[in-house]
Amino acid sequence: MKPSGRTRIDRPWGVALLFALLSACASVDKAPEPETDWRQTLEKRGYRQGEAVRMVPSFSLSGWNYIDEYHIQVDDGPGRDYLITFSIPCRELQWVERIGYTTSAGTFGVMERILARHVGQPVSCPVSELHRLERVERSSSGGS
Repeated sequence: MKPSGRTRIDRPWGVALLFALLSACASVDKAPEPETDWRQTLEKRGYRQGEAVRMVPSFSLSGWNYIDEYHIQVDDGPGRDYLITFSIPCRELQWVERIGYTTSAGTFGVMERILARHVGQPVSCPVSELHRLERVERSSSGGS
């Protein structure tokens, strides 16, 4: 009998391969749905997104809070709060305690980076947007 040119897969290997492929397809993780929208998180903290700014002169990071993988809230002293939006997801920031930042001539703005270390690895999050945060009255969550 002349060979057909096809590779024959033995039945046990074929079944194992089929299960491996099905398992791989079943285990593909979907991105988790955010628990709350970043705007809701800001509102709960007593803020709303204000005007966009390109840069903040004489920036000096005083504190920060993680919002989600694309946003953090930073403050540059009393009453100077900002929302930073990243151009890529920066999930690692939710587990770090300290962050740093790059500056250009003493200013912080769009195109700078937030820096950190997570499990000994460097984390570099490029800033795509920077907005002032405005204080608002916190909404009360009354039940109906």
